[in-house]
Parts: sequence; structure tokens; C-alpha cells
Amino acid sequence: MSNMKPPYPIALAQKPHKLALREDEFNALTLPPKGDDDGDDEIDLRQLWDTVRRHKWTIVGIALLIFIIVTIVTLMMPPQYRSTVTLKIDLENSAKVLNYDVEAQSTRPVNDKDFYQTQYELLKSRSLARRVIDQLNLYPNDAEAETQLAKPFFADALEQLETVMRGEEDGASRERLGAYPVEEKFLKGMAVEPVKNSSLVKVSYSSKDPELAQRITNEIAAQYISLNLERRVDSTSYAKTFLDDQLAQAKSKLEESESKLVGYAKREQIINTDDKRSLSSQRMEALDKAVTEAEKDRILAEGVYEQAKLGDTAAAIAESTNIQSLKERYSKLESDYQEKLQVYKADYPLMVEISQQMGIINQQINKEIGSARDTLKAKYLAAKQQEDSLRKKLETQKGDLLDVRDKSIGYNTLEREVETNRNMYESLLQRIKEVGVAGNIDKNNITVIDEAVLPYNQFSPNVTLNLALGLVGGLFIGMVIAFMLEFLDDRIKTKEALEKLLSMPVLGMIPRAKSKDEKQAALMGHLDPRSAIGEAFRSLRTSMLFATREGAPKVLHVTSSMPGEGKSSICVNTATAFAQSGKRVLLIDCDLRKPSLHQKLKLDNYEGMSNFLTYQSEAKQVIRHTDIPNVDIITAGPLSPNPAELLLSDRMSELLKLVPVDYDMIIIDSPPIMGLADALILSNWANATLLVATFAQSRKKPLLDAYQRLRHARSHVIGSILTKVKSGGAGYGYSYEYHYTYGGDSKSDKGEKKRISKAAA
Repeated sequence: MSNMKPPYPIALAQKPHKLALREDEFNALTLPPKGDDDGDDEIDLRQLWDTVRRHKWTIVGIALLIFIIVTIVTLMMPPQYRSTVTLKIDLENSAKVLNYDVEAQSTRPVNDKDFYQTQYELLKSRSLARRVIDQLNLYPNDAEAETQLAKPFFADALEQLETVMRGEEDGASRERLGAYPVEEKFLKGMAVEPVKNSSLVKVSYSSKDPELAQRITNEIAAQYISLNLERRVDSTSYAKTFLDDQLAQAKSKLEESESKLVGYAKREQIINTDDKRSLSSQRMEALDKAVTEAEKDRILAEGVYEQAKLGDTAAAIAESTNIQSLKERYSKLESDYQEKLQVYKADYPLMVEISQQMGIINQQINKEIGSARDTLKAKYLAAKQQEDSLRKKLETQKGDLLDVRDKSIGYNTLEREVETNRNMYESLLQRIKEVGVAGNIDKNNITVIDEAVLPYNQFSPNVTLNLALGLVGGLFIGMVIAFMLEFLDDRIKTKEALEKLLSMPVLGMIPRAKSKDEKQAALMGHLDPRSAIGEAFRSLRTSMLFATREGAPKVLHVTSSMPGEGKSSICVNTATAFAQSGKRVLLIDCDLRKPSLHQKLKLDNYEGMSNFLTYQSEAKQVIRHTDIPNVDIITAGPLSPNPAELLLSDRMSELLKLVPVDYDMIIIDSPPIMGLADALILSNWANATLLVATFAQSRKKPLLDAYQRLRHARSHVIGSILTKVKSGGAGYGYSYEYHYTYGGDSKSDKGEKKRISKAAA
């Protein structure tokens, strides 16, 4: 012991991995890149199917149990018969009390959901149920009601359980509570089912007596129609009573307002004509027209007078007939004078006489023109005087009209009140007439389309449907429980789960040995090379040939997270597989606490590693041959009180120098990782470490912790191996029926080709 090397960390640092790839390089070559989680959100149907297969007996058992329970409950339920009546419910236009109600009704859509929902609730009302019960004399006492209603056999038990859960009530509380209405019991057997997108509704009733179900259903329809008619009559009667009362009030208000209006008109002396205008306003209008006419006459007279005053005789001549006559005589004499002037001279007596006559006529014309001017002035002054007089009367009438208008403010207010009361009175009178007419119309908006017929088969229980639902529901519940168990179970059951957990490849999957071969599972690769176990280890050997750049690791360390996961059997079968390829392999049992390799190979353990590490024996003395060709072994030897210190000694390096001088490969079997330091020490002596996990036994948390411990110890973990995989188990895709052909058996060749094709697929 005095020759032992320094403590563990120095020994770890002194042992380089000469033959192995770095861990990051190996993972880069063998694992998909991390972060590629595109498929994580996808549903793996094969994985779901594997879960179902693993829990198939749980699913079948739960489904069978639920199916049996449903069957028993269904067979124990009393048969129920249902009868159905089909009704057509149209939108009703009932008499409205006010006109705006009619207008509001016309704006509502035809498929009025509120209206139909109201009708459905009326069908399920207690008042309708009470009418049917009374009409058919149903349930004369409470006990009969209970027996006639459809109740499952376990209803009483549930009610008692509910009473116990609520707790017993004291007598005072029970006295304050009412009895359970018999209408509610009746309505339990009733169903209202509207027909989608139509005004039809199916009303059904279920009972143990088919004839009673038919009678009740038809009676429900009859009473519903009767109730609807009564409701319409009551509504019309109420409207008429209400309107009569309102009409009396409106009439009283109208009479009172008219009396006030007449009294006010007498008191203020307001007289209106038939066209609703007062005398003052009419007189004002007439004077206004007269003033306008007088003003027009005055303006015309003034214009003519002004022209005459300025020397324009045209207006004066137009006003006098004498002047016009004289003008004609003067013109005639002047024409005669000019004609005779051609014959006679101007001083001729005849010509002088004609000239004198023309002078006399001209003087008369001037005199008449002056007289006409005086007449025009008189007309102008008379027109002006008439206009002024009318204007004075108009101003006086304006004052009278304004006074009348001031008095008419109160009059108009009273008149509007009279008009309002009169309109209200007439409207109510018209509405009373309409309501009276509507009350005499016996129109029903509910029609029976199909009457209820006598049921020809039972409605419930539907044995076929219940059994089918029981089976389907049982399978569903079984699958839910199976997936819950799977979710709660953290054991490794698939290759993919192991790879995802450790983020490193699974180099091999070893099937579980058959029950008859379990005792010699460690030697299956040697005893039966054609077995599934033998082929699995040859596949593992092939995977390990590519684990490092130089091929299979020269010193391989095999460990696991927990005990009992088959490390020793893995070591023996792996050594057998490499030995069958022509390599010389040395097995070393470094489990100095609980060795088992010597038991697997049926050897004694009186001398071994503990003797070598304590310098009691040399390597050649502890190496022993086995029945497996090219495979030697160093057993654990006697148990040691300090295995970790022994494994840290420099004697381990002397033992590993046997590679590649005497052996091509050394395989080290070590204790489990959790709770011990032995496996971490041995992983640093070896070139590579193989982590063993057991199908449906190794748990994720310990396995991940073990892997993390190896990583922290700078161990070179090249991969994992999944052992004891069940035949057809999840994730195990290799055919266990694979056979080799010996002696050119053509039949076996054909079978082998089929199995190879299947395995490749």
C-alpha cells in the first residue's frame, strides 16, 4: 500500500485518452445537431401505439369493467316509452294598446328567437303541467307520482347520499321549506325539441305505460293551445278595460279644456270666423288693400297733374272732349285755308274770315286747356286726401290688431290643449274599436301537425346504444388511464427516449432472454450464436468499431446508474462477440464490492483483482482462462474494505499495459455509478465508457444524474446500451426470428432473405 500513487484527481489527470475521440467530436459525428426541435411538436403515432401496446391489458381490463357495469345498469333500468306530438307555432300579431307598438312590431324579424324561446318555456311551465295533471287526474298522491316517473334503480341511494352530505336539517328548517312540486316530477318525463330552421316543435313524454305516454302527449298539445287562446282573450280583455278607463279620462280632459277656451274667448271678446281668423285681422287686411289702391290712384293723378303743370297739354286734351272737338274744327279750317290759299291771296276777304275763325277756335282751345288743368289738380288733391284718410284708419286698426294678438296668446294655448285632448280622445276611441274587433276573432297561431301515436317500441334504455357507448367509453377511459400511467412513469422504454435523455447514441439494444435461458443469459453469445441476443451483441460490436478513429476502444469500461441492470452479462457477451471476430479479450471484474462475473462464467473467486492491487499476486497469476475461446478473465477476488483506494493505485496502469501486448481489448466490469466513486475512477482508466440502461427498469432521473457525474469526471462516454428489451417492445425493431443458413439450405435462405428485408424496412 505504501507504493500507491497520489490521490484521485492526480490519477485522473495522468490518464489521457490516447485512442478515443473527444466527446464533442464523437457527438458531432453520431448525433443530430442540438436545437433541431422541428419534430418535437409533432405527434408520433407509432409512439402512441407503443404506449397502447404496453398497457393493453390495463385498457382491456378497464374497458371490460365499465362495459359490465353499463350492461348491468342498462338491464336493471325499467323500460320507458316515448310518444311525440308535432306542433307548428306561428308568430302572433296580438292587439296593441298604442299605435307605436304596432310600428315597433313590424320592424322585428320574422324568425323572432325571443318569441319562440318564450313558447318553449311556456311548454315547460308548471302551469301547463298542472292543467294536464288535473285534466288526466295524474298522481293522486305523491307516492304514485314517484312510481310513475322514470327513476333509475340507484336514484334513492343517490338522494340519501346527498342528504347525508348536506347534513340533517332541524325540524324548524324543514317546516319552513315547501314540498317538492308534483309539476316538477311531471316535467322530468317531458322533452321539447325545436326543429331547426322551422316553426315546428316536437313535444314528447316518456312513461312506463305506452298508452299513458300517448294520452299525456296529446293532452299537453290540447292544453297548450287552450292556454294560448285564453291568454289572448285575457290580453284583449285587459286592453279593452285599460282603454275604457283611459278614454273616460281623455273625455273629461277634453270637455274641461273646451270650457276654458270658450270662457276665455267671451271674457276677452275674441271672435273668430270659420277660417279661424279674428275680425280685426280681416278688417286689417281690407284696409291694407284699400290703402294700396288709393296710393296707386294718387300716384297716377299726381303724374298727370305734374305733366300738365309743365306745359304738356296732351294729358289735359285727353281729359276734355271739348278740346278734342275744337282741335278737329281747327284742323279742318286750317286745311281749308291752305287749300284756298292756292287760289286766293291772304288778304282776300274769304281768307281773312277763315283766319279769324281759326283765331277764335284757338282761343277757345287755350281756355279749355286751362280748365282741364284745374280739373287734373282737383283729382290729384282728392286722391291724396283719400290716401291720407285710409292710412290713418290703417294705423288705428294696427293698434287694435296688436291688442287682439296679445289677448290671443292665452287663447291659442287653450286651443292647442283642446286640440291635443281631442286627438287623444279620437285615437283611444279608434283603438277601443280595434280591440273590440280583435277580441271577437278566434284565431289560433298554434296548429297540431302530427298527433301523438301509441309507441311501438321502447325509448329507453337503448340497450345497443348503451352497450356500444359503454364499450367505447371504457376503451377511452382505459386509454386515458394508460396515457396517464405512461406520463407518470419515468422509466426508459424506447431507444428514442434514451437518446433524447442523454443526447448521445444508443449503440445497441439487447433483447430479454427467454425464461428458460435467463440463468445463462451471459453466455448466450457463446452457447447460441444464432440467437437474437448473439446477433444483438454482434450488432453492438459493429457499432463500437466506429466509436473511435482507431476502431473499437482498447480499454472499455461498462457501468450503469443502478445495480441489477445486467452489466456483467453485457461484459461477457461483448467479450464473446469480439472474441468471435478473432480478437483476444481480457475481462476484468472491478466490482470489488459485489462481484458477479465469476458466477456468470462458473469460476471460483479465491484470487483476483484485490490480490493484484494489493501486490499479493502478479498479473499472470490472477489471469484465468474461460470456456469461451480467446476470452480470459480476472475475477474480483476477496472483498476489500477500501475498493476506491485500490482502484486509484498505480497497479491499474500496469494491468492496462497488457494492451496491446498480450490482448487486443480489455473490458472492465464496474459497480454502478450512483452512490459510489469506483465507476468514476475506472472510467478515467479506460479509453471509453459504455453506459447501460435496462428497458422498463432504469429511471430517467438516476440515469441522467449518473451521466452527469461521468461528464463532471471528464469520462469519455461513447454511448449507451439498452438491455432486456422485450420481444416486440417499443423501439426494438430487430427481428428476433433472424436465422443463419448453414449447409446451403435453400428454404432457410429464402426465409433469411425475407427476414433481412423486413429488418431493413
